[in-house]
Amino acid sequence: MDHREQPEMGEARRVIAALDDDALIGELRRVTAELDAPPSSVTNAARKAILVRDLDAELAELIGDSRATGTGDPLAFEPVRADDEARGGWILSFAGGGIQVDLEIGDDGSRIGIVGQLSGTTGECYLVFADGERRRLDVDELGRFVVPDARHGALCLQCRSTGGARVTTAWVTI
Repeated sequence: MDHREQPEMGEARRVIAALDDDALIGELRRVTAELDAPPSSVTNAARKAILVRDLDAELAELIGDSRATGTGDPLAFEPVRADDEARGGWILSFAGGGIQVDLEIGDDGSRIGIVGQLSGTTGECYLVFADGERRRLDVDELGRFVVPDARHGALCLQCRSTGGARVTTAWVTI
């Protein structure tokens, strides 16, 4: 180490030692925010997702994803057709809190459509987007619903089980 670096290091140590813990944490937070801030889109999505959370709801976890690949992936569906073109849209399945949710997501480039099937719910179900928009789903007597005009981004479903529990699916990004 060069002897000329010693005085600078000593000065830095004196400045740091003079700061109390709160001031030091504040200075570190300021420097980190200035030099390594997350993109604003990430911060905004996180804020909006927190606004629509329901801490008392049970979680319906993702149990199947048609886009999961590999035989070792626990979310992968068992293939029933050899031709990938014939499979249709993206299929997601959620289960938990006494409900089952199956979704088929189609994207034709100009719009996103969702066709869903619910079981174990009262039919009171909402599609929730990360920006806070909540859409009540029109669920028929068999638990089916269609959303012809969904959009790209993070979303989840919030439902009430037949047992009265509030259940929220895991967030997915379409």
